[in-house]
Amino acid sequence: MEKKTIYAIGIIAIIGVGGGIGIGVFLLQGGSPGGFTKDTLVYGTMYLPVDLDPQVAWDSASGDLIDQVTEGLFAYDLSDPQLAIIPRLAHATIAPTWSGGDLNFTVTLRDDVTFHDGTAFNASAVQWNWERMAWALNTTGTNNDTVTQIAELYEWPDGTPFVNHTEVVSEFVIKFVLNAPYAPFQALLCFSGSYIQSPASTTKDAYLITATSDLVGTGPWVYDTYEAGVEVLMHAYPSYYGGWSHTSITKLVFSGITDANTRNLALLSKDIQFLDDPHPSFHSQFAADSGTILVGDDPAEEQQSLVTQYMGMNTKAINLTYRKAISYAINYSYITEELLEGTADRLESPIPEGILMGNWSSQEALYNVTKARMLLRTIGYGYNGTDSVDGWYNGSDITPFDFDYDAVWVSAATGGRAALSVSFTYNIGNLFREDMLALLMDNLPKIGITVIGYGMTWGEYIYRLYEVGNLDRDMLELYWIGWGPDYNDPSNFINPLFTNRSVASNGAQYDGWYAAIEAGRDPRVQWNNVQLLMEAGIEETNATIRTTIYARIQQLLVEEDMPWVWGYSSKVFDAYVVDLMGYNTNAMGRVWFYPCYYA
Repeated sequence: MEKKTIYAIGIIAIIGVGGGIGIGVFLLQGGSPGGFTKDTLVYGTMYLPVDLDPQVAWDSASGDLIDQVTEGLFAYDLSDPQLAIIPRLAHATIAPTWSGGDLNFTVTLRDDVTFHDGTAFNASAVQWNWERMAWALNTTGTNNDTVTQIAELYEWPDGTPFVNHTEVVSEFVIKFVLNAPYAPFQALLCFSGSYIQSPASTTKDAYLITATSDLVGTGPWVYDTYEAGVEVLMHAYPSYYGGWSHTSITKLVFSGITDANTRNLALLSKDIQFLDDPHPSFHSQFAADSGTILVGDDPAEEQQSLVTQYMGMNTKAINLTYRKAISYAINYSYITEELLEGTADRLESPIPEGILMGNWSSQEALYNVTKARMLLRTIGYGYNGTDSVDGWYNGSDITPFDFDYDAVWVSAATGGRAALSVSFTYNIGNLFREDMLALLMDNLPKIGITVIGYGMTWGEYIYRLYEVGNLDRDMLELYWIGWGPDYNDPSNFINPLFTNRSVASNGAQYDGWYAAIEAGRDPRVQWNNVQLLMEAGIEETNATIRTTIYARIQQLLVEEDMPWVWGYSSKVFDAYVVDLMGYNTNAMGRVWFYPCYYA
């Protein structure tokens, strides 16, 4: 489907920084442009890693690399639509056990694993890594750097870590001793922050430096080099316990191609061999091209992604009335049907369908410009039926006004009488976010709000959310971002994104206490306060009670507090060269290249 152009406006011209990628790949592979040798797999990605250290990284690009090089005790079976937890470094046939009132979790390990530096993997190596995590959390009191940004995934709200300590029961048996029962602990061990690095090659009391450090794990791929903004090179670990008899691939390349058009064209020319989440405008070309396969266009293989997409609204800068008005002013059908060409569904909750306790029964804001204008009327802004400056409410004027006169609302917004001026921050090269800027610049002036776009690199963008260096969340007003599951539990979609103790992911700076007051609820009552509810949710082990808690959290966020514009959840698409076999397309959006081979 060709995208409509009714919202077309001038956007900063993008120079495809990946424009020369074909030459780089061509030289690497020793082939000719448009061809490739079958000892190499090149993954074309918009983003390259921000953080190399598993105990720091919390973005998908970093996680994609870390997943190839290091491993956890457990993983998700990406070939299973239910994403069952399976052993990875844990023993394949001896199941883990809970004891001591659900405070002790004992895991038997594989006994045939070595790290890339030749060091043996055993229970002592696992213990060493969790002692390193204790340093990263500053549980030890010796971390003179910064507490890891993933701390909230490993701590109770009061800062107490989930894990009190570990015990080496025997060479290949490790026991985790928790400070309190934590239901999704095994799922947490599937997250990259719980992966195991070599004690012989990793500093225990310092983070890896992305530009210069070496990442040494047990995974199928050995980390070689990283040229920032260009590529990451890896080679197959010959002693990998899983073996290599299934494939001729010995080299893995992550090729950074920021510009979406260049990236998608690179697959059509076979300069890359794999592309996840291909742009919808290229779907028909991939489906028609005899040299590529598009996964996801057949209804029989359709999967709904567990990755959520939303527009955060800085609650410190944009009050509840404006957040509600903005939520009703956006044309959601245009997003799903035109910008995404029918490849996504509207998001109706922060917890996607497919995640435990996801509940889409609450009523999200629908496109209704009249309702948005009526909300602004309640704070004294609007058109009273005369095309003049005097036709705008000054807070005391109560003359009835026209809710339907688009032109005068737009004129007011762009002519110095805007109700509000907001910025929309995005990363250059992301076509969808660039399209969202155009949509916002069309939609929001119709309710008297002007929009200013701020485009920047991915690093500059994400570091505002992470508050790295001199960048912080106060620099964001409106921003579009995605969230993928670290593990399958509702808390993973709520606590990092909405807790008032969060920095790295709560870009909206939402606070359940303040939100309750702003909405007229008593914040001292748990039922009214998302912060209190989320704290109760991670402590509660009764599934029925937990379900009720998370249903209420979703209702408050979706219907009353509206810290986000609820965006979309995509259908899952991958595209790759026709000869590539073994890749498991999955709802979590994880890339895992070890099973791949060429026909």
